[in-house]
Amino acid sequence: MKPVRALTLSAVLAALSVLLLFLGSLFDVTDLAAVMVASIFVVLVVIECRGAWPWLLYVSVSVLSFLLLPGRFVSVEYVLFGGIWPILKYWLERLPRLPSFLLKLLVGNALAAFAAWLGLKFFGLEVPSALWLKIAAVVLWEAVFILYDFLLTRLIILWCVKYRSRFRRLFR
Repeated sequence: MKPVRALTLSAVLAALSVLLLFLGSLFDVTDLAAVMVASIFVVLVVIECRGAWPWLLYVSVSVLSFLLLPGRFVSVEYVLFGGIWPILKYWLERLPRLPSFLLKLLVGNALAAFAAWLGLKFFGLEVPSALWLKIAAVVLWEAVFILYDFLLTRLIILWCVKYRSRFRRLFR
């Protein structure tokens, strides 16, 4: 893709990402969902533009979200998970299947643990006192993360098979 078109696509997707993150920051329940939907835009830039464009989109949305959003934790979630994950996924899936899966679990859990630690230290999140609630939260995160990664893979396949040719005709 030509640089001007890649810049235009990245700028539009950055604006949409910040808007989604703003909507997600309005309600505590929707923040992670907004981050996951905003990460789809990074996936599109990874597929269509490659090179430095996904990193530029990630950095620009991260900076804009910290500057503009009222809730800071959704920005932390984007920086530590939603924005960087599609880029890391692209590189990790170049490995054989089993090492790729294990590394994705390791990296995804490390990013989530760091985001949770930041939430506890700086954003006033509370930890439940019951051990079974802590275990349930970890198990729920694992299930959500594996489902998210699986659905993101399916979305990438759908984009490449069905919609990419239509999109490319638009950007000739």
